[in-house]
Amino acid sequence: MNPSGGLGGIHAIHDAVTLANWMSTLRLANEEKLGKVFKKYRTERYPVAKAAFTSSQMFTHNFGKTLLSVLVREMMKRIPVWVFKRIIFKMYGARPQASFLPLVEDNAPLKPSYQYSLHKTLAIHKELAKKATGLSTMSNTPVIV
Repeated sequence: MNPSGGLGGIHAIHDAVTLANWMSTLRLANEEKLGKVFKKYRTERYPVAKAAFTSSQMFTHNFGKTLLSVLVREMMKRIPVWVFKRIIFKMYGARPQASFLPLVEDNAPLKPSYQYSLHKTLAIHKELAKKATGLSTMSNTPVIV
């Protein structure tokens, strides 16, 4: 990926938060459960990484001195507003949150992009908390979560 776009850093943060969200749903980890977590992580993040790589490949044409590079740069100067807004949304919509920490209120004018692992793991945490509460009221033994 092209370093000037900052995509590597953004994707590294997203990867870390996504993997942490999925791993936070494990109570006792074994090889099978870890394998499932990594498959969920790959399912969520691989298409994004592949699209970023393809985008980065196309972006490299902007730096050349060929006729195609000059044409691409000239087209970018005349980009329609609606296309520019979509690009901005993609760039600034990435604001990942960890499901195992208190959620940060987001008051930005631009809505954050959908984070699949956040919503799925929040539901899992809610279900685990419900089970733990139900178990702790049924007996006097402490529940280890």
